[in-house]
Amino acid sequence: MRKENDFWLIDSNSVGVTHFYKKNKNNEDLIEYMFIEEGIVMGSLGESPPLMKNRREMKIEDARLFWKNLLNQGWQKTDAKW
Repeated sequence: MRKENDFWLIDSNSVGVTHFYKKNKNNEDLIEYMFIEEGIVMGSLGESPPLMKNRREMKIEDARLFWKNLLNQGWQKTDAKW
């Protein structure tokens, strides 16, 4: 089940996965950030737990551009992987 403000992409080889989720940096901060986790699906059919490789944060505008760039490279929306 997808959480609100929780978005996933998978690459054309069905190996690389990117998870986007929205957080406010703190309650007083009006600038919104997206946390981006990158990882890989393990096992030939994804039967093993995925491996998260990287986590970073971006301003929401930058994260939207990153999302669009991945879609332009052939990445597709997918269900949650972890």
